Amino acid sequence: MDRRKFPACLTRLGQKKQEGGAALSRLRRRFCQAWHSLPKAQKCIVIIALLEFFWIAALQFQVYELADTVSTQRVRIAQLEKQAKKQNNMLYSASQTLDDIEKKWHRLNFRVLENTWRIEEPAKDPDAL
Repeated sequence: MDRRKFPACLTRLGQKKQEGGAALSRLRRRFCQAWHSLPKAQKCIVIIALLEFFWIAALQFQVYELADTVSTQRVRIAQLEKQAKKQNNMLYSASQTLDDIEKKWHRLNFRVLENTWRIEEPAKDPDAL
């Protein structure tokens, strides 16, 4: 930007700020006049309506927070269910492996006993017949 135009922009911004402030103060004055001209019953109704508005806004915020918490909890529950399923599969696999090992052990023991019986079997004396 040109140096000569830069201060003009700042002065225009300052003027717009002052105009906005003046409009805001006029609006505030009109609101105060309208408020003071209201009867007492209408003032009470307006105050109650404002309180209800803020109460509803607070409740909506709490509902939003609860909905967010519920979605987070659903994700956590899904993750925990997935972990539990994985662990159950691992436990089942380990159980099957232990069963297989136990069966092989029993077969091995049976073979050892069978071989032991064959060794201990008395030699047949051909003369005894």
